[in-house]
Amino acid sequence: MHIWLFWQRQPESANEALWRQGILAAHTGMLVFFGTLALIAWYLVPRPELIRLRQISVSVAVLGTLGFAALISAIDQLVTSNITPLLVGCTLAALAFLHRPLSALWLFSLTLGLFLFGIQQTQSSPAQLLSNQVNGLSSCTIGLLLAWLQWRNFVQINTQKQRLQAQAQLLEEQNHKLSYLAEHDPLSGLLNRRAFNGIVEHELLRFQRTQQPLCLLLLDLDHFKTVNDRFGHPLGDVVIKRVATLLSSQVRSLDSLARLGGEEFMLLLIDCDREHGLQIAEHLRQLVETHLKVVDGNAVALTVSIGMSYLEAGQPGTYDSLYVASDRALYSAKQDGRNRVKVAAPS
Repeated sequence: MHIWLFWQRQPESANEALWRQGILAAHTGMLVFFGTLALIAWYLVPRPELIRLRQISVSVAVLGTLGFAALISAIDQLVTSNITPLLVGCTLAALAFLHRPLSALWLFSLTLGLFLFGIQQTQSSPAQLLSNQVNGLSSCTIGLLLAWLQWRNFVQINTQKQRLQAQAQLLEEQNHKLSYLAEHDPLSGLLNRRAFNGIVEHELLRFQRTQQPLCLLLLDLDHFKTVNDRFGHPLGDVVIKRVATLLSSQVRSLDSLARLGGEEFMLLLIDCDREHGLQIAEHLRQLVETHLKVVDGNAVALTVSIGMSYLEAGQPGTYDSLYVASDRALYSAKQDGRNRVKVAAPS
């Protein structure tokens, strides 16, 4: 539009002719320059891997905006004292792009230098030259101030965003920790009774639909009180952790292992019939007997008694009946001398 308007106007003096030619050349150069940048931007936008080229393109756009603003304002001095293009260019460059303070100082200082050099070549009135030098300094200072305010606002927003993200992450971690503590025993890291009960109820509902067998094992460490009394509670805690680690290493991902409290553990075996459950229980008993003879140099000679109950296809049963049967089997194992496996069917 600017090119067309200036092209239609016929100059009335030599200065006006020179001004017209300069403005036409400057605007044509702007059209080619920013048109080329637009094509480059169109090419770079869908290609995030070329981020460095995008940054260079933005820097070139800023330099072009300020350079053309200073050039056109200098050319205008041939026929007018107007420096509006410089003010508009400085404002646009400050608000449309984000500049670090030192970069902004360098950019607007360079723009001011270019403008001052240009108007010395085109402004013949000393008074008007001085006035526009001051106005040019003011325009570049306004641009610098706006750029600094933009940067400060960006830093404040980014800092606040990072603080909120950190708080949200901390809150998420705390909620995760609380959720974990609500479902796990703090000493052994195993499921606690509350979480285990929920899993058993869910699996019993699934059993009613699928009729896949399951087994419930109740494990009790033999003479654990003697370990605490003889070696102290700290070693007793170590024993609990060792047992939890040992049992966990033998449990499938679909099974559930919990510490009920003290020296008692409970294991739910999914898709496991009576015979397979007995094999697993006996294997666990042997592991405890073999691996926990000595703990941290202390001869604890730990063993475990296991009571097991089971549900198979067509067999009715509830969690309470399973638990009672496992407890009854465990009591039988204790009565028969400990360090053994007993089984009982739910009634």
